Amino acid sequence: MSIPTYLILGSPTSGRCGIARGIISSALGDDEFCGVYVSENEVPTEFDKGIASAPNAGFMRYSSPEDAAKKIAALDEKKFTQILFIGDSTKSPADNVEDFSETLKLSEGNARLARIWSVFDCSMYSMFPKETTPYFDALSHFADCVLLSRRSGVPNRDVENLKSRYEKMRHPHLFEMVDKNFQVKNPMEILVEEPRRISMFFDEYDPLDELDLDEENLPEEPFNLERKTDPYMERSRNGERLKEIPDVREFARMAREAERRKQS
Repeated sequence: MSIPTYLILGSPTSGRCGIARGIISSALGDDEFCGVYVSENEVPTEFDKGIASAPNAGFMRYSSPEDAAKKIAALDEKKFTQILFIGDSTKSPADNVEDFSETLKLSEGNARLARIWSVFDCSMYSMFPKETTPYFDALSHFADCVLLSRRSGVPNRDVENLKSRYEKMRHPHLFEMVDKNFQVKNPMEILVEEPRRISMFFDEYDPLDELDLDEENLPEEPFNLERKTDPYMERSRNGERLKEIPDVREFARMAREAERRKQS
């Protein structure tokens, strides 16, 4: 059997490694063992050593989709019960999803997508709502679960505005609160293998299923059976993505600096 794998998307310092450490310490049983994969482009965090030293986890760095796939293919399926795969925050959510898809294809069937978790940096949103909202739109588009992180010092109104934006859009993903120690309120809930995302990028899809055809119900006009491309994956002829996702790394940095000034 393949290993259930959770892709974790989000901006730098949003708390993804902290959340991974929290899941390992609070949600896994004694007979479980989790592999945590982190891009080599990520700045080391205070949680890395805690993950690496945990008796029920292994910490690994990857340099590319191919490198990650090679390391996943070598895992013992009988030992590893899940994988937490932290995306590369130097890339856009769409690029991360595309790279992760390639990793799954090359992993020799050793991993399968269980869910996508998108970590929302609420502090960054509160300080730069106009600039970062398109980024959060992309995270929401791909998410099965949205984890509301970095809420300390953020007005409740701002968190509710961010949450209600996607509730009004009727996005089916779950919302879970993350506390100041990066613990998820209901960790077992987000580990359930149930797709709740808008994006169908990873889904097997037969367009004939949508047509409801039978011998007495055939269309008179020609119809197109090609699957529509995910809007965040569409590219122009020169290879540029048609739906732009802003780079929020500088906003994340400024948000952390503002938080440090408040604390000093």
